Amino acid sequence: MKKLLSLAIIFCCVLAMPVVAGMKSNPVNDNANQNNKSDLSRPIHATNIEIAKKKVLSSDTIREMKSKLKTPQGQDKKKKVPVEENVATGTLGVALGSGANKYAVIVGVCDYPGTANDLCWSDGDSLNMHQALLNSGYEENNIYMYRDFDGRDIDNDPNTITRGPATAVNIEAGISAIEGVEVAGDEIVFFFSGHGASGFANDGDSERKDEAIIVHDGTNAVFIWDGQLKERFENFNTSRIIFIFDSCRAEGMNDVMETGRIVVAGSEETKVGYVLSSGDEESGIFGEGVFTYYFVNEGMLQGLADEYDNDNNSNTKDITIEEAFDYAKGNIPAYYRRQNPIINDSFINDLLLGSYFQPIS
Repeated sequence: MKKLLSLAIIFCCVLAMPVVAGMKSNPVNDNANQNNKSDLSRPIHATNIEIAKKKVLSSDTIREMKSKLKTPQGQDKKKKVPVEENVATGTLGVALGSGANKYAVIVGVCDYPGTANDLCWSDGDSLNMHQALLNSGYEENNIYMYRDFDGRDIDNDPNTITRGPATAVNIEAGISAIEGVEVAGDEIVFFFSGHGASGFANDGDSERKDEAIIVHDGTNAVFIWDGQLKERFENFNTSRIIFIFDSCRAEGMNDVMETGRIVVAGSEETKVGYVLSSGDEESGIFGEGVFTYYFVNEGMLQGLADEYDNDNNSNTKDITIEEAFDYAKGNIPAYYRRQNPIINDSFINDLLLGSYFQPIS
């Protein structure tokens, strides 16, 4: 079993306020709800909430930081660069059984209430994760994808398939639908891209300070706390579950960790994540987060993380979660690297999503 990765904690800039300009906390969070903590649609009592917003670096800041960096002569920027300790072993773990099913809940929030907290004009991270799962043999009917609230991208892109806005009610419904049919040996992915938070939450765990991912109901912020998510998944029959969080303080969501699972965090517990691109509404280009861009877009979809040819066939992609993480960790530009991605991996050897080899087009 691979050991857990951990690095030194570095200060994370957050807005230490229960209310963020343009986005109010859901009042239900201020009233104790002792029952049904695992029902994500019923926010629980929390205090001292600090909302950590993904950070957008200005072009001037990036230009200045680039000028201080030196690229080694002849270095291929698209080639995986070494990190201190690679997670991928090059050996595939237990493959998904031929009769097993694959399910996913994909959540992407770019458009929060108001304008001060928007990440981009519309989320592209969820679309990339969606395509990566399809490439891995997931069936569309088994993917529950929830995106920006107003659905404007749905109107503009007929190829976009979503089951509704990224509200806690919808997310709870998607998880419940999977829980009703999943069995031991199935594979499940839970993916989130958006803002994160920390605070003191009565979420059923023993932690004094908790972390959360942030969705909303169109007007108010709604926090899904780590203890809630842990409790929500603890009665699932399968242990083959992959959690991926591209948010600030993402490592703190590792309460969901259990034997056989993998938790991928785009940022360390005390750090912010970064936005790579805000996208452009006129051209229809969707926004992306830094971690998901390298982990999913380049690593999986473009096949750049395919370090180990597990099937001895150079004409297929066989990229494992661990290879994608190593690629992202090693290739995120230095000026974004402070977010410091972390992986907690309790799956023996490397996990190939869907255990499916996708031909390279």
